[in-house]
Amino acid sequence: MAANSMEPGTITVTAPGDTIVGGAEGARFAELLAEALPTSLTPSIEGAQWTKLLINMVNALPAIVGHSVQDVIRDPGLRRVMLASMRETARIGLASGVRFQPLQGLTPVLVRVVAFAPRRIAQQVPLRIKDRLGDVPNLGSTQQSIRRGQPTEVDHINGAVVAAAARIGREAPVNASLVELVHEVERTGRFLPASVVRRLG
Repeated sequence: MAANSMEPGTITVTAPGDTIVGGAEGARFAELLAEALPTSLTPSIEGAQWTKLLINMVNALPAIVGHSVQDVIRDPGLRRVMLASMRETARIGLASGVRFQPLQGLTPVLVRVVAFAPRRIAQQVPLRIKDRLGDVPNLGSTQQSIRRGQPTEVDHINGAVVAAAARIGREAPVNASLVELVHEVERTGRFLPASVVRRLG
């Protein structure tokens, strides 16, 4: 699910979602959890994780510029950079043999649209994510960590794409740049102008 949590004990869910389980004991976990929260069983937990990684490309840019995920996606220049990071993620995953799984409205077909379709078509995917998030501004988990003064997970999101690319002899320059910019915001405590980021696209 997408949620904002900026102070202890206060959580605002901006878009509901299932807890995805899989693996050797996936069916048992699904049965145990289903009574407490919406749960779905996936045939490939790795594929589901990669689809979630692709969706999580919405996190770095809001953390860099200090705006909501929805506002970042509405900005054509920032959306172009977000799509570029998504393209890298989809292409590296596919080249690594990942079987992407349906998750939060993102299907394997849409993953291939992100990876290979012309930009004017592929940009519909982040726009769909914006619509699924609804009207309540979502800050993204990376920006929330920065605002709370906590270390972010950028090395495990965008940085994971960079590492996966290196394993197959490729590069992910957009994601590598986003990792550096998020760390700069972490160090300085100051968000950056959108113009700094738009040039990455």
